[in-house]
Amino acid sequence: MKNKFLILSAIASMLLFNSCQKTKATLKTGAAADSSQSSKSKTNSLSAIFTNALPSIDNGSYYDPWVIRVGSYYYYCGSDGGRLWIAKSSALQSILQQSKTYIFTPPAGTSYSSDLWAPELHFLGGRWYVYFAADDGNNNNHRMHVLEGGIDANDPLNGGYNYKAKLAATTDNWAIDGSPFVYNGVTYFIWSGWEGTTNVSQYLYIATMSNPYTINSQRVEISRPDYAWEKVGTPTVNEGPETLVSGTTVSVIYSASGSWTNDYCLGRLTCTNGNLMSKASWTKQSTPAFAKFGNVFGPGHASFVKSPDNIQWWIVYHAANADGSGWDRRIMTQQFAWDGDVPFLGYPIEKGIPIPAPSIGTSYSMPIANGTYRIKSKVTGQCLDVPSGSTTPGTQLQEWTDNGNIAQKWVFTSLGNGYYKIKSAASNLCLDDAGNSLSAGNILIEWNDVGGNAQEWRVQDMGSGYFKIISRRSLLALNVPNSNTTPGTKLEQWYENQYDAELWSIVP
Repeated sequence: MKNKFLILSAIASMLLFNSCQKTKATLKTGAAADSSQSSKSKTNSLSAIFTNALPSIDNGSYYDPWVIRVGSYYYYCGSDGGRLWIAKSSALQSILQQSKTYIFTPPAGTSYSSDLWAPELHFLGGRWYVYFAADDGNNNNHRMHVLEGGIDANDPLNGGYNYKAKLAATTDNWAIDGSPFVYNGVTYFIWSGWEGTTNVSQYLYIATMSNPYTINSQRVEISRPDYAWEKVGTPTVNEGPETLVSGTTVSVIYSASGSWTNDYCLGRLTCTNGNLMSKASWTKQSTPAFAKFGNVFGPGHASFVKSPDNIQWWIVYHAANADGSGWDRRIMTQQFAWDGDVPFLGYPIEKGIPIPAPSIGTSYSMPIANGTYRIKSKVTGQCLDVPSGSTTPGTQLQEWTDNGNIAQKWVFTSLGNGYYKIKSAASNLCLDDAGNSLSAGNILIEWNDVGGNAQEWRVQDMGSGYFKIISRRSLLALNVPNSNTTPGTKLEQWYENQYDAELWSIVP
């Protein structure tokens, strides 16, 4: 259950830099690559660098982020508890710094006058609609409702919004966090609700729709809190379901455990047979898909959006402003990856860690031209090296004194999807996350070119001529363990941080 609209004090000093208080590497937004790089390895342009949590116009608490991209702009649909609003921004990382256009203030004395929660903005059937939960001042009466807006598919702010309908299955029980989606030509609605008329637990339900404002089927339960990580807090909670569709795979990312706890997290359901109206069709991941990490507590209620160049995928979510702060929350965002047709969210990047903004073109998402380079550590000045130029698959990679040997040369090939394949010029074997491991500290090896995301690497331009190299498989970064300067130190993958041990120059 939620009670999102307590009056909370702004904690401005923690908004951007509530990090683990480590010294950050010097990063210059907009800086060109340093002069040691050839023209072919320089970027044409550099994404802005930002840090979570996102700054806001009022330094206040935000929750249940819903962000979509339309044309050249991002739109955030939000609530202050009593009114609904939309903010528009050309950049995702600054969306909460923009002015709010208030689109709906409910009249007094209705079943939807109070506690407006988790609005979502969708274009369906040729119109814009906003779906939101509301009640009459009594939480027991929370139900889903919908506003109808304009017909301009390119601009959700072109036209006013008017109350259209209450959305309910015939059971008409408590309901929040509703979200519509279309799959195989059928419109579905998923939400969080009570099984009966008392607040024992929140389950996830699905139903079909005959139009954007009418449910035309009985509800079907697709999830309830099953695992210990879903049952922290009372009542137990599954809520905030959001859908990602890839091919014939439908994934529902949902929030689990009490939203007021540090253990609020995201889970994942997957359906691959197209029978969305049967609980037996849905498989639940047995571990959280995205959970607290470092100085990020209670990450939950996510939405998903692509970068302006349509290459990168980003998750937007809320997290507690501090350890134990409950519903005092801030908005966070970062990239995620796909494992085939299934989204892989990884782990929250800690507050205060520099992150390149969503890419706006191929020179941003793919900053290195195809070619042969050395990968040289900022912290040690040594190079990513194949010991003795070995051609044996499984050889563990090391750092070694820069000697210009072929064992230190790597061939970068863009895959066109935001990732590179990186091969040793000495062995023609691939830079590989050994054993497809998701673990920080896992070794890196060279291996036969077998495809798969363990051999795909994202290259992030961090400014001043340095890059991070991120595994698509694990979302972890190429790292020099403990910044060790001893030649022969074996290299690993590690959580993204602000240390120079994860920064590399990529030079001819």
